[in-house]
Order: sequence, then structure tokens, then C-alpha cells
Amino acid sequence: MTNMPLNKEDESASNLRKVLSHYLTGVTIVTVTKPDGTPYGLTVNSFNSVSLTPPLILWSLDNKNSHITLFQNTAGFAINIMAADQTHLCKRFAGQESNRFADVDWTFGASGQPLINNALAHIECRPWQNYAGGDHTIFVGEVLSARHLSDRPAAAFFKGQLGHYES
Repeated sequence: MTNMPLNKEDESASNLRKVLSHYLTGVTIVTVTKPDGTPYGLTVNSFNSVSLTPPLILWSLDNKNSHITLFQNTAGFAINIMAADQTHLCKRFAGQESNRFADVDWTFGASGQPLINNALAHIECRPWQNYAGGDHTIFVGEVLSARHLSDRPAAAFFKGQLGHYES
């Protein structure tokens, strides 16, 4: 085991990234409806529950993301919890494709946000609060509805690799 002190800023960020890569996370696609009515989404593994009463979740986005204002100004968003057999979608929504929803089976949910069909679960939210978090913005959402859809193996992110987790 190596103890790496956090001393220089660039070394500490690199070191922290390496250490945190050993923490297994689930993979989600956060979706929103643009003002013109078209869907937009991006792959996120910085997702977590916050509270059951009231029901709150959080996720974060790099402040350099060109679509951050879309999420800062939205009336709602959806969390699509992805399955291991959907890693191709996780990669697509993490990439630079302009029309990420092309040929994707999806529908608008009750709150008007895009839901990816055949995901493991959907969580529809309205914004609760946004917080500055260093080089990221932390989005906290109030859960309006949550639906479990499948017990297939989950998509997972570990050591910089997209894979799967089976219980």
C-alpha cells in the first residue's frame, strides 16, 4: 500500500483521481429537454442519494461542460440508471456526438424529461438546489417519481473502465 501525500496541486489532482478510480460507481445517463423541445443527455457516474425525506438525489457536472447552463436553467431532469448491456449507450452519451438520441429507444416521462427505455430504473426530478463544488457544479434534485424496471446486471465504472456489476 502506498501513501501518497497531497502536496502539489497537479500531482494531488492526479493522485486523487487514481485513488478514487478504485471506488466502484454505477453509471447513469442524466437527461433533460432543451428549450426547443429536443432531448439532451450525458453519461454521469457522480450520482448519489441524499435524503429519503424529502426524497433528494445529487449528481455533478464539470463547470467546463458546454451544456452546463442547460442543466442550471432547467425545470427538471431525469436519471436513467444504466444496465451492463447498455454500455454502448453510456459511451455514446459520454462522447462528442451531436445527436446522442439518434436510434435510441426513448420516451418523454410524466415530468416531460427524456427517459431511456430498457434502463434499469428511471428517476424524474425537479431542481432542488445547485452548489459550487470546486471545478464542478453539484445538482441536487427532488425526486418526483422513481421506477425500478429491471434486475439485469448494472453498468459500472472502475479504474477508468466501463464494465458491469452483478449481485
